[in-house]
Amino acid sequence: MPPARLLIASGADRDYFPLLRDTVLSVLAHRPAAALGILDLGLDRDQRLWLSSRVEHIVRPAWDLDFPRRAQAPETFKAQVARPFLRRHFPGYETYLWIDADAWLQDGAAIDLYVSAAGSDKLAITPEIDRAYKRHYKRPKPFGWSLAWKNYRKAFGLRAADRLGRNPMVNCGVFALHHDAPHWDAWARVLSRVLQRTQFFFVEQTALNYVIFAEHLPVNFLPAYCNWMPGDASPAFDTERGLFVEPYAPHEVIGVMHLAGREQKLHLFRLSRLDGGTVETSLRYSETRLLCGRSLGDAAE
Repeated sequence: MPPARLLIASGADRDYFPLLRDTVLSVLAHRPAAALGILDLGLDRDQRLWLSSRVEHIVRPAWDLDFPRRAQAPETFKAQVARPFLRRHFPGYETYLWIDADAWLQDGAAIDLYVSAAGSDKLAITPEIDRAYKRHYKRPKPFGWSLAWKNYRKAFGLRAADRLGRNPMVNCGVFALHHDAPHWDAWARVLSRVLQRTQFFFVEQTALNYVIFAEHLPVNFLPAYCNWMPGDASPAFDTERGLFVEPYAPHEVIGVMHLAGREQKLHLFRLSRLDGGTVETSLRYSETRLLCGRSLGDAAE
């Protein structure tokens, strides 16, 4: 039997479940027949029960790699260690699309774009760069010691940091990759190497960035609206369509809204409306449904 075409994966613990629920609901709103796989990183029984009627797979992963002080690592750290091993946890699929639990799908076309961009041998992923992102307009860090530079230094040392630290950070909160792509093994190998040296929040992302920029595995970089970071630039709101869009023309529809960082999950954003004025709203999926539905209702009247 040929493999099923696509598995959309995410994961969370009990504290992140409200965000994960939004992720699942947003995906099913656009792809009701999608196969979803969830990494259970410490969910409650009721949370697993809610998921069981909506997703195909719920997997409690073991540690995929050995590393110093693993016994003291929190269960949630498996979300980082397990990501290069999605094929192991959810076997039988042709392409895997990962979406962080603090991200949600607004436009189903983003799924198609990720999958087509991945093809059979490329990593489809979005760099943290955009004309609207405030980070690009700030004063440079002293000596070029950006967050990317610091991550490379922690993971690989000074020489790698000086060589790779000027590259944009590529965000692995959303990506697509074919089952047979070489990136899985390369990512696992590099991550294992880094974990012997250190463990930190961006460890799996830094390892994947190394695979991209140092080992030059094939990649398709997608535009920022495929993984939008509202902490870097608030979106605009298209009242006529009831959608969040890029703040600058041509105001492309944001495919995936990624609430990376604690503040973005709690913040009330004041957004410019394309028809003039502003609107204040959370950017969590469940808390935007009334706003988006009301806008569509107003437009229909």
